[in-house]
Amino acid sequence: MPNFIDNDLLLVGLGGGAALLGLGVIIFGIVSGLRSGKKISSRIEQFVVAEPDASEEAQKRPMIVQRDISGSLFQRTIVNWFKRFLQFLGRFTPEKIVIDLEHKLAIAGNPRNMHAGEFYAIRFLAFIAGIVAAFLLNRDLKNINLRMLGVGALIILLCYVYPSIWLNGRVKARQDEIQRGLPDALDMLSVCASAGLAFDQSLLKISGYWDTELGHEIKRVTKEMEMGISRATALRNMSNRLDVDDLSRFVAIIIQAEKVGMSYADVLHSQAMQMRIQRQFRAKEIANKLPGKMLLPIVFFIFPAMLAVILGPSIPSILDLFDAL
Repeated sequence: MPNFIDNDLLLVGLGGGAALLGLGVIIFGIVSGLRSGKKISSRIEQFVVAEPDASEEAQKRPMIVQRDISGSLFQRTIVNWFKRFLQFLGRFTPEKIVIDLEHKLAIAGNPRNMHAGEFYAIRFLAFIAGIVAAFLLNRDLKNINLRMLGVGALIILLCYVYPSIWLNGRVKARQDEIQRGLPDALDMLSVCASAGLAFDQSLLKISGYWDTELGHEIKRVTKEMEMGISRATALRNMSNRLDVDDLSRFVAIIIQAEKVGMSYADVLHSQAMQMRIQRQFRAKEIANKLPGKMLLPIVFFIFPAMLAVILGPSIPSILDLFDAL
């Protein structure tokens, strides 16, 4: 009997000791967690919270920290989920297509911060949407209409081709804008060089003065040079990134002049004059193409209307002559 009592007392003592030990560990964990949380919050406040005002009134005022939330609820939920879904689909993009799309998106200025995988996913979803629309138009398999089949095939083709057409259009429009603004940029560079500014300072002046696509690219060049990249490498990166022929030639001449040791002012003057002449010839070329482009609208729209206005009043008289015969 005493043995049983001793065993029970021993078990009760061990259980109580284990319980007390566990309670102590929990309390220690809570206290240490609160202390570490205070340390982390104090370290974060050094970078996030603004420096308090030294006046007594500013110290008495309660500090209100606003939540750092940007965008609407729709953008933070639906749009964010859709972007994540596009990123998931973009993982299956072939490598060759990724390289080509990244280059085109870079030329287009990365519209809406879109990457190659996201664009490929959008094109794939548009193709699936076209197939679904074509199926809904031709869901009655018993009564197949050839005209509706043609409309469905046209919808699929448009849904597959339209994203590429849109991207190519953005690329062409941005390249044309940069090509049109290049002579003016060279004129300003030559003026800055004549005023005694260095080439890097002239680029910085233009980037701060112009709010255009070319101005943004020149600003990126100046940022790269501030990060330690050489001038020739930064200019060559801009040339490869934009893929504009006139800009590529200008960058090649500037790099060659830097290697030879020529004066930047003379090079910029000659390049600005040449670019202006090329812009004039390009404008004349576009003007000479207009008559050929206007031929089809004139034949199919304007000429029939003119015939109807001129010959319309005489048609009743001609019909009366045939009736008399």
